[in-house]
Amino acid sequence: MALTGLSCPLGISFLLVVLTLVLSQDIDIPVCSYELIETGKSDHVKHYLIEDVLYYAYKDPQIIKHPCNQKMALYMGIKLFLTKDNFRRSLIPLNIPYTFQVGIPKVTAAIFSSSKLLLAINGNVFGYDYEDNTWIAILDTKEYLANIYAEYCCYSDDYSCTSVSNLVLAYATGEHVSQAHVYLSKSLGFHFEKLELPQMKTLNGILEGFFFFHSLSKYAMLLRNGKVGRFVYTEPPLNESWGMPFEMSGHINIINLPGLKGYLILWDEKHLFFTNNCGQLVEEIPIKNDKGIKYESLAHSLNQVSSITGFENELALLTKSKKFFYGTLGLLSTSLIDIEDDGIGLQNAAIMFESVGNILIVVPEHFQQSPAFDFTICPVNVQHLLMDLEIGLKTCKAEILRGNFNKKLFVLDMNETLKLSATLVPQPSQSPVPVITVSNPHSLGFKVKMYEDGYTYDGNTIFTLNIFLMQQHVSGRAHGSFVSNIKTATLSTITLDLIDRGMSCIDLQPQIGLISIGCNWNKRIIIRRDLTACMKNFLNPEELENNYTYILEKTSYDGSFHSRKQPDNKDLIVDYDYERLGCPLLVYYNSPWKPVIELWKESDFVEVVKTEFILIERNGLFTYNYSLTVGKALCKSQAQSWSSMIDASSTKDLNAWNRENYVNCHEHNENVPLLSPQAEYQILGGSSSNSIIFNQRNGIYIFLLRIVDPYYSYCDLTTVFSVYVYGAFPKRTLPEYVVALLIICFMVFLLWFGYVIPKLTKSNYGNRVKLFCQNLCPKSKKKAVKFHIDKLKK
Repeated sequence: MALTGLSCPLGISFLLVVLTLVLSQDIDIPVCSYELIETGKSDHVKHYLIEDVLYYAYKDPQIIKHPCNQKMALYMGIKLFLTKDNFRRSLIPLNIPYTFQVGIPKVTAAIFSSSKLLLAINGNVFGYDYEDNTWIAILDTKEYLANIYAEYCCYSDDYSCTSVSNLVLAYATGEHVSQAHVYLSKSLGFHFEKLELPQMKTLNGILEGFFFFHSLSKYAMLLRNGKVGRFVYTEPPLNESWGMPFEMSGHINIINLPGLKGYLILWDEKHLFFTNNCGQLVEEIPIKNDKGIKYESLAHSLNQVSSITGFENELALLTKSKKFFYGTLGLLSTSLIDIEDDGIGLQNAAIMFESVGNILIVVPEHFQQSPAFDFTICPVNVQHLLMDLEIGLKTCKAEILRGNFNKKLFVLDMNETLKLSATLVPQPSQSPVPVITVSNPHSLGFKVKMYEDGYTYDGNTIFTLNIFLMQQHVSGRAHGSFVSNIKTATLSTITLDLIDRGMSCIDLQPQIGLISIGCNWNKRIIIRRDLTACMKNFLNPEELENNYTYILEKTSYDGSFHSRKQPDNKDLIVDYDYERLGCPLLVYYNSPWKPVIELWKESDFVEVVKTEFILIERNGLFTYNYSLTVGKALCKSQAQSWSSMIDASSTKDLNAWNRENYVNCHEHNENVPLLSPQAEYQILGGSSSNSIIFNQRNGIYIFLLRIVDPYYSYCDLTTVFSVYVYGAFPKRTLPEYVVALLIICFMVFLLWFGYVIPKLTKSNYGNRVKLFCQNLCPKSKKKAVKFHIDKLKK
């Protein structure tokens, strides 16, 4: 079936998926040489205990590889065997202790998680820690949970990578999606909670799979209606919630290849499907030869899948009719080769990849004299096998294809551009065409510059590719609706491949890197400290670091952060954390102020932050105000405030207001009309001149500051800092109107006194008072006596 005109987030808009297959001639070439592994039995006998022996619930054996440790694998068949060296050692079957009382221990699914295996046994989830050989019952429910699913990120220890591996799903299939039971773990499978999605109640169909697709959607479901299957996505970009329908007559098995590329292999007894875009487009792999399609499906070739495996960009399978298939998976082509070998059809044979181009066929062998099993293994070197078949494969067009991003994780924060590079060396007289795709073009765009770098390799020209990655909303080529989901961080993979790479390029694997479009955890913000209280000797560093405490007056703080007086408050003693806060900034009271914020990446200064931010005193002090009101800030809708956000939050704490729920009031919002323009405008930074004005109180303030602009960074950029306010006179103990009244009374009294005194001095009463005052002083007394003598002489 030709695939044209279909858009998908795993490729560029014009990507065509071309399925080609080369069928070998009827040449009986031995695939590999068998070898019996029978070592280490004595060690197992010493520790062997008779317990409930696990077995696989399905008739065809499978091998599950550890996604990050290529030496570790789990064989699931008539018995289960866990190997740490790719079956190069005899093993005893995996047993579960009698104490768990699981009955007949039938395993329907298993995954690797952290240092343990998670297994669905009889509908419940158990964990086996293979480091200390212990078991734990994790999820015991009435529902029969037959499936466990997880995605893995093995590229980095960065949180954006490890958080992917933390998520595990356990679910039941075969029920209507509205009645389906799904459990989610965010802790590597140590604890599960039931997952309730409102969307599931509105869908129609039988649930056949439940997934994470980090590069496309939060959750995805595979639904079957009759004989048609489709993927549906819970949070897709641009509301593309459904994948293309495909034939699906019953339950189907699924392998999600590691690497977060969106590669899925789906199969049942009659069909073999492949999708390179998280299920948006699922196509059956036809069987072809060099003259065209020979069989439209695996069933038409009278083959049925017995054991199947995938790795990186390769696929291999064994069929029940004793055939071995090998193929390559790609963005632009998928090719498959059918190799006949009667020896492969051994009973209980399973298949796995050891590395690129190297396959291992495994058959457990049991001998009665020992509880341990030996293994017959058959290593397959695909490159040697293809050369021996002489089927006329075309020569690989490139000698070197190498990118500096292969198997690495890069973090791309908002408004940033990431530069990657790659090297391409063609074969002589060949012109390979490189192709670059990203798994989530709705979020991630790219530009490529390719040039000759002036050097040669064995006489061949070396080409260098510079790849510039950016988010679509800043690329200048994106639809406006791309901005709608910008607040949510996503993961994307970037793949560098060759058009028509073919099987001859086994050693020239596509270069794949993981791009985390989200927070760069090396980013941080700090407050510029040009002037501190210690510089001006208001505070002493020695005192601050020696268990320094200060007092918050009971009338100046509110523990509920609503900036109101609490009648039952008491003076609060606060410990000052000098190690974290250092010496406080020095700020003069009653003077407009706002902090200067610096953005740093590790030890490098990036810029001064000028976007919107909020702050609040961590202990509830409300003795400060904002210089602007909502009306003066020219808001077109009612602005958010700390009290409104805390009231609307379930946590009722300082995390109630952040970049994810911030709404800009300078845009019209019918749901929040402008009703109180006189209210305080509590957002700082951005285009407004808003600032803080401290009230008449000297002392220490400890502020929490957070960037709330949702288009500045995916990070929750938050910091805590301290401020020392000075210059405020002590508050009056009497109310202002009482003080004013007393001053007026005193002035009136002075006026009255100035008027009355002169009049009194002219009266007899006034003379007596004057004479009395004069007699109180000795000098005045002398003068008075002399005056009287002179008067008598006269």
